[in-house]
Amino acid sequence: MKKIVFFFALALISSNLLAQPKSLKNFDELMTALNSGEQVRVIIHYGKCTLISDNEVEDKSPDAIGGMTIDTYEYFAPKAVRGNENAFVVFSENKLIMNPKGKGFVYNYGKFRIESTGKVKVTVMYIDPNTQEELMSENFFTTFGDPKTEQAIFFYKQ
Repeated sequence: MKKIVFFFALALISSNLLAQPKSLKNFDELMTALNSGEQVRVIIHYGKCTLISDNEVEDKSPDAIGGMTIDTYEYFAPKAVRGNENAFVVFSENKLIMNPKGKGFVYNYGKFRIESTGKVKVTVMYIDPNTQEELMSENFFTTFGDPKTEQAIFFYKQ
């Protein structure tokens, strides 16, 4: 009976350890996880990013946090796109949400571009679902994988 309890406890502990998300530390780890078919989540702390809105650098970014699972992505090798010296990966998400800046609903579109150098650009747009008019567009900039800087973006694999 002790052996059964021991093996049950060991199995329970092992499953909990395996279920814990693993932090990805750089672009190569991110691409290995994505290309291996692993589920990857991204969490971004917008308040720690540089915000450019209406082509002007803002003094402060909103104190907001967002996250999503990367379902579909595209990887581009160095020089695969004209004028691009570095590899990069892009992915996006579009969800219908209540408009936090007004009445009704908007499409909340977010596009991420992560370069092999660690540069990150996140474009966030609100789009009117009836007219397809762009109501807001903001670009957030940060870095990924640089241990010398305070991280604003995190990637985790399950």
